[in-house]
Amino acid sequence: MDDDVPPYIPIPLAGVPILPPPDAMAGTNPPPAVAQPGSAVFPPPPSAPPVRKLIPTTTSLSTNVSDLVLSSLLPANLPKLPSNHPPGRARELTSQREGLGLNVMSNNFRRFVTKVGPIFWLQDRVEEVLFWQKPSWTWAWLLTWTFICFQPRVLLFLPTAVLLVIYTWLQERRNPVPSLFGVTLAPTPAGSARIGGDADPNSYSASTVPEMEGAPVVPPKEAESSVDYFMNIQAIQNLMGLIADVFDTAIPYLTLIGGKDTAPTSFPLSPSTVILALIPPTLLLPLTPAWAIKYLLLPMGIAPPLLFHPNFIAAIEAAPRSKRALQARAMAEEAVMTDALSDDLGRRLLARVEVWENERLDPTAVSKTPLPPGSWSVRFLRAGERAPWVKVRRGDSAWAAEEVGDEGPTMVLSLKDNWNFVPGEDWRVDVCGLWSDVGTDADGWAYSDDGWQNPSSVPDAPRRVTRRRRWWRRVYRNDREL
Repeated sequence: MDDDVPPYIPIPLAGVPILPPPDAMAGTNPPPAVAQPGSAVFPPPPSAPPVRKLIPTTTSLSTNVSDLVLSSLLPANLPKLPSNHPPGRARELTSQREGLGLNVMSNNFRRFVTKVGPIFWLQDRVEEVLFWQKPSWTWAWLLTWTFICFQPRVLLFLPTAVLLVIYTWLQERRNPVPSLFGVTLAPTPAGSARIGGDADPNSYSASTVPEMEGAPVVPPKEAESSVDYFMNIQAIQNLMGLIADVFDTAIPYLTLIGGKDTAPTSFPLSPSTVILALIPPTLLLPLTPAWAIKYLLLPMGIAPPLLFHPNFIAAIEAAPRSKRALQARAMAEEAVMTDALSDDLGRRLLARVEVWENERLDPTAVSKTPLPPGSWSVRFLRAGERAPWVKVRRGDSAWAAEEVGDEGPTMVLSLKDNWNFVPGEDWRVDVCGLWSDVGTDADGWAYSDDGWQNPSSVPDAPRRVTRRRRWWRRVYRNDREL
């Protein structure tokens, strides 16, 4: 019966069993393949061997890098999506066409990298216009946008202009035109080789891609090993970081619009305030006459390049921390919080109580750049200097008379008679910093030297190793108790 077993049976690599040690197999014979009634023979007969997929022994550097990066992004236990869904009900993800897998993702990623170049080319042109890297292009955009606003019908020519540019570019690649430096040769297509020298008039390009039916569509190795391929990967990396930075910057503002934010340094914006601010443009924009639309569209295209002009960037960055802007924010913050009060509390006399928060820099972290987290703390305050928390007392302050435990790590928050804290409001940081002549940073801190002198709004270790900021909370006077 041993003669009936074929000498070699091709088995798929994924199905190769793990054999026991040779000692355990000594003296044993492989079991024959017996066909049961109504079943097929396994292993299959040699006349119909399974199709074996050729696995290349060497891969390009970009393939290894792409597979390594993508494999590190995929979790170890991927959930399996259901293959079917109830009839008459749309799938949750309508863009699903292939199952999630490293091979498909790596292949599509390499194809995407070789084709994404025009997108980043357009991004570079937009940045050149927006940031005045080419002033002539920026001025051309400003004039073009102004002309479009007053003659909007020229936008109908935009699709034709795009097609003409693409057609001209393709024709130039196929039929190079003479230039100032001589005849420009067309670039060698990817996946081809030059037969003959460049000076040989009989030289030609021959394709090196074998014409195999059913071959997978993958980017040519010449394209993956070119400089453009790695430039596109670098552009993708920078674009991902840019998108993440934009989201990190916008999310706090979206959180304010979506609801109440309890952070002590945020602007107290309620949903009713957002709705009231959106009512005027919602009602007035549809009623805008046709002749005024051009004047509304004109700033949309002219304002961005003007705001990003090199001479204005520093002033724009410093504008939110200017004294007038901070005063306007303080007034708006007070008005928004008062608007959220009930009618009974809104008619009462309101005031503020304030406390100082003092911190010192860790002496062991003075020379470190940047400062590690936790370098500023009340634990590093010296004995005999300012306490961690100190009440701000004025002549009209609502704080009660000084008593034991008035200053230190904990304080007795006792108010004068007939004064109470406004319910629903918590302690807030004075981020406007109008109390400081030199201003504060975005978190309300003012920095000073070892003797709590020479304040500044910028930390400058080791010159400035102490800092303080002010907290405040609103109180109201209960006239009924009087």
